[in-house]
Amino acid sequence: MSFCTFSKENSKSGKTILDNQFIQNYLPDAPDQAVKVYLYGLYLCQNSEFSLDLPAFSEVLNLEQSEVIDCFKYWDEYGVLSIVSETPFAVHYYPLNESTSKYRRFNPEKYEEFSKSVQSIITGRMISVTEYNEYFNLMENTSLKPDALLIIIKYCAGLKGDNIGYKYILSVTKDFISRGITTVELINDELNGYFVSSGELSEVLKALKTTKMPEIEDMQLYKHWTEKLDYEHSFILEIIKTTKCKTIKKLDKTIEELYSNKIFTIEDAKSYFATKKELFDLCLEISKKLGLYIEVLDNVLATYVSPWRAMGFDGNTLLFIADYCFRKNKRTFELMNETVLKLYKLGLITVQSITLYIERHNKNDEFIEKFLSYAGASRKPNAWDRENLENWRNWNFTDDMILEAAKRSAHTANPIAYMNSVLSNWKSANIFTVKEIESQPVQTKQSPSKTVHFENERKYTQSNLDDLLKRFEDFKV
Repeated sequence: MSFCTFSKENSKSGKTILDNQFIQNYLPDAPDQAVKVYLYGLYLCQNSEFSLDLPAFSEVLNLEQSEVIDCFKYWDEYGVLSIVSETPFAVHYYPLNESTSKYRRFNPEKYEEFSKSVQSIITGRMISVTEYNEYFNLMENTSLKPDALLIIIKYCAGLKGDNIGYKYILSVTKDFISRGITTVELINDELNGYFVSSGELSEVLKALKTTKMPEIEDMQLYKHWTEKLDYEHSFILEIIKTTKCKTIKKLDKTIEELYSNKIFTIEDAKSYFATKKELFDLCLEISKKLGLYIEVLDNVLATYVSPWRAMGFDGNTLLFIADYCFRKNKRTFELMNETVLKLYKLGLITVQSITLYIERHNKNDEFIEKFLSYAGASRKPNAWDRENLENWRNWNFTDDMILEAAKRSAHTANPIAYMNSVLSNWKSANIFTVKEIESQPVQTKQSPSKTVHFENERKYTQSNLDDLLKRFEDFKV
């Protein structure tokens, strides 16, 4: 029979799987080998047909017998199983339930002096078994010694009073441990630094208009600002005065913001905050122009207004665009952003440049209406006309030449397409003045009777081709 068996209580419970209480309460803090040993032992309990002694058990897990015994002793201290025999080695597994204690059973004599010292420091209340176990576990699972923990407890009690809660002490202690401050010497050095700086920190708290006593977290923040970020004490006090911060957390956020923006003097900080206020005011005005009410503008400022300003748009231009978007029913920051980006791509980032663009656009439309009239097309200008006009001017044709081409395209099925053909022929012949047209006749129209042959040998007259072109253009591919 295997040396691992269920106790009578566990047999009655009928549990044959890993209990969730083990995963929740024990597994997170347990050493890897201890978990390995517990699980394999549980497996043997569930499958009693496998008969293993201690040597065979150790060989399966590739561990020394002494290591296996130490792991079972670890679980025995927590009460989840018990070592019922040393020779031959045997253990009994106990059932786990919500009432099962997750604390190790410690030898009372091991921490007797520590326990008395803690109670003498915290005189405002009785210390519970749970609290003692938290301290014991902390020392058992870390390199922290009783004398070092007592120094921390004494400091916390002096800070918070003689009825201080143990969770605050644990929080401070775990922070020290996470930073490698675990010896008496290192803890004393850390706390001495707190005492040296406590006067300056008191000034900071007074400037924040709070009556709270300095806490360790506050001191850690202050040391972070002055030692890691290298800000002067006077700088911190000026920031409080400038921003009117009310809490140390808000102050910390403000100082981190300044540091991330590489601001190290009070003059630069004041300039930064003034600019930021202007941006918030502008953000608010844009919201009003769009007919919006946004309670918290921080996200809008970061997502839209700040990037717009970085592109070069000034406040007046953005308000002008917001007014335009409201009139065009584009009444969100997202839709306004689309308009801003389109203008940016066109290089239009000031009211003046936008105004000139609109005037030029209107002037171009007036000229388009003129050459459409010359060509016999009675309609309003569209995007296709504007694109053609831009291309013709890029070909270095003057307005006179464009009007001349329009005259010669009159009465054709598709005058604009025909104008393209006429102007293309002139460009190829290097003709760019009306006088050159007269001195060097150029065939600008095909005879209506002329035919064009396609690969399929079908024949189309010029008039048919013009009609086909018109219908294809109307299709708007």
